Order: sequence, then C-alpha cells, then structure tokens
Amino acid sequence: MDAVRVGFKVVLLGVALLVGQVIGGIIAGLLLHAPVPDMPHDGPFDMTEALSLMTLAYALVLSRFAARLRGGFGARMGTIFAVLYAVGTLLSVIETIYFKAYVKLPPFLVGQMALTGLTQAVVAAPVAAALWRGSGDEPDAISGLWWRLPLIAAIYIAFYFGAGALIAWQGPQVRAYYDQAVHINQMELAGLQFVRGLIWAALAWMSVRSLKGAYTSRAAITGVVFAVLMVMPLLFPNPYMPWDVRKMHFVEIATSNLLFGLLAAGLLLSGAKNAQPATGRT
Repeated sequence: MDAVRVGFKVVLLGVALLVGQVIGGIIAGLLLHAPVPDMPHDGPFDMTEALSLMTLAYALVLSRFAARLRGGFGARMGTIFAVLYAVGTLLSVIETIYFKAYVKLPPFLVGQMALTGLTQAVVAAPVAAALWRGSGDEPDAISGLWWRLPLIAAIYIAFYFGAGALIAWQGPQVRAYYDQAVHINQMELAGLQFVRGLIWAALAWMSVRSLKGAYTSRAAITGVVFAVLMVMPLLFPNPYMPWDVRKMHFVEIATSNLLFGLLAAGLLLSGAKNAQPATGRT
C-alpha cells in the first residue's frame, strides 16, 4: 500500500511538472510573440520522448527531495521552487547568454526557456510541498557561512574547468563547436563561474539545512538533484547545439554536478548544528 501511495504521488508530481511546462510554453509564446522553432530530431530522442524522460526523472528526484524536507509548507515550497528553477533553468540560461556567440540561440528562445522553467517551478513546487509534508522541525543552522560559501564557489570553478578539460573537451566535436576556445576570455569566464558558484553554494546550503536524515543521505540527495535537474534538458532536440556536443556536456555536467554536490554538502554539514549525526537513520 505504501508503494502504491508513493507511486501515485510521483505521478501527480509528474503531471504538475508537465502541466507547468506546457502552460509555460504557451505563456512564453503569447508574451514574446515567438514563432514555433523547427526542432529536427537530431539525437536519440524526439521532443515527446525527451519531455517524457525529463518529466519522469524530475518527478523521481524531486519526490525524494520533497519527502525529506523539514519546516512549514511555505518554507518547503520555497526550497523546492528555488532548487527546481535555479538548477533546471536559471543557471543554464546565464551560461547560454554568456556563450551566445557559440550557441547562437535567438533571444526569444532564451526568454522562452526562462519563462517556461519559471512557470513549471511555480506550478510544481506547491504540489510537491503539499504531497510530501515532511516534518515540522526547524532547519539546521550552519556556522561559518562567510568562508564556506566563497570556498564552495571556488571549488565549483575547479570542477567546472576540470570536468570541461577531462570530459567535454576530449570530444573533437565540442572543440570544433567552441572554435577551440580561442575567443573565450578565461579570466572573464572564471569570474562568471565564481558568481554561478555562489548561486550553487546557496542552493547547497538551502538543500542540506532543510533536509532531514544522515549526513551521507543529505549529501547524496543534493548531488543527485544538482546533476539530474541540469542535464535532462540536454536530451531535447536542439538545432543550435548538435547532439554530439550535447551528449558530451551531458556526461560532463552529470559527473561534475554530482561530485560537486556531494563535496559542497559535506563541507556545509561539517558546520551544521543540531543535525543528525552521520550514523543516524536515513
């Protein structure tokens, strides 16, 4: 019976995510007066298959995340909204804008991405918070944020450039797509990634302080959420970024975000107060 109940909740959350995605696309089309772009089938999945896979993956990881959150309804809804929108949309939009010379995504599509992701988060976050009520415990306090958050941002830079060099840049299609990176100002890019790293650090803090359970469990959930929410949109057909490039980014981001999330969560939890010890129940 419990498995059936959980499965039903996951399905409801999936429906909310899908409805939010569709409504967001409609709103973006009306506000931006954007034409419907031609999205040729350039990878292993067409639009319907990619949307189905993304919705399923999002529903599964967010259900686990929502079920472990503490605090009142408003706090849990806010945490789910922030994580879903920032990881699934905002951080990618920031980088897409920066790399516009290579991605060549029309401005209306960037706006469409931002509005669609925002609408999806607005619809899905309250549904997830209502379906999984969690506990009424107050979130943990974490000390030393003044140095932990900047350190995590710096660590993110290392993961970003390290994974890029060791994974994505090993693909000749990626090197050709970015014109061998000859026009990319590396110092400027590092500065941008530090800003994105601070956003990642804030999201990691928001995640681990609000989750209940053992340290290892909280870190694992944070890492998986960071990886899955960001990579799944890469499955969609995209005439502006070939599949050979997207699949390398998929592996790169999935690996680096998972490991970064684990490390960032561990660093933050080392300063947690009134938290369950690492040997606590999961």
